[in-house]
Amino acid sequence: MTEEFSKKKLLQGVIFTLLITIATGLGNVLSAFFMLDVKKQETEDNRLADARRRATELHCMKLEQSASLAAEIVFRADRGYPNRVTLSDLIYGGEMPAKRVSDEKIEEEQRDLEHKVFGLLPYLLPDEAQVMEKVTLQHIVVTGMRTSKVPVERRAPPSEGGFNFNNEMNELRSAGSLMGQMFREKCMSMK
Repeated sequence: MTEEFSKKKLLQGVIFTLLITIATGLGNVLSAFFMLDVKKQETEDNRLADARRRATELHCMKLEQSASLAAEIVFRADRGYPNRVTLSDLIYGGEMPAKRVSDEKIEEEQRDLEHKVFGLLPYLLPDEAQVMEKVTLQHIVVTGMRTSKVPVERRAPPSEGGFNFNNEMNELRSAGSLMGQMFREKCMSMK
């Protein structure tokens, strides 16, 4: 077997192997050097795409929270509080029943909801923030009408610039519904 491999052929094989190894290493170094800008650009593009994805996820999460909060506000305003007086209460009770939920508690809940809304506003786009502000404003009006100490007969009628409770509730419902629709349109199609 040693006869087959002469020293000359062995030397040629070793030199050829070293040349290929050096050429491969040199090629890798030059390739990396020339592709460095492309690699940097690819890394930057991936980083930006990841940042956009995270921003979109955060926006959708905050938009979902806003839509949920708007629905909660509409529900609270729409269902009222267990302070309604029914005909049977008047017939069998003889006198006006006491309020089951105090005005102070209602106003406190309204302020808590306002704080939650204002915590979400920085994450929303201007049109979304405007709708949430509308929900909050309408809730303030409705709560103010519900907890007002002014008797109903002494309040300014809508024809003289006063508020109409039904119109205010309808505007609140519309704004709450619009918030949910915005969430569905902008975020549900992505999932």
